Amino acid sequence: MIGRTTLAIMISALAIGAFTTGMLTNGTAEAGTLRAGTWVPTGCGTEPTPPTINASGRAAYEASIKDAQAYQQAAKQYDDCFFKEADADNHLIAGALKDHHAQLQATFDKLTADSKAAADRLNKKQ
Repeated sequence: MIGRTTLAIMISALAIGAFTTGMLTNGTAEAGTLRAGTWVPTGCGTEPTPPTINASGRAAYEASIKDAQAYQQAAKQYDDCFFKEADADNHLIAGALKDHHAQLQATFDKLTADSKAAADRLNKKQ
């Protein structure tokens, strides 16, 4: 006779095995692009490089201030794009994770129901 405790242990073992296998095979999922372990957006172009302030003379200083202001505008645009892309990737990842967990739970529920039905059939034969 298969008891409920045995059935619960069997289902737990199946669940742990499935979870562990999923972590090992899917642990390399990436959103956007990873470069040297850092996430970077793919649709924002190149991140602007900050200029150097030149204090060698008044004209050079004023030109470098204009460059710094242009940099600030470009960096703000890049940052806005970066945020939007990261936010979109986060939403996609969260949705995929939710869908995956729902599918996995449905599979576990079916295994539990199938195991219980089989145990009930076996117990009736005895």
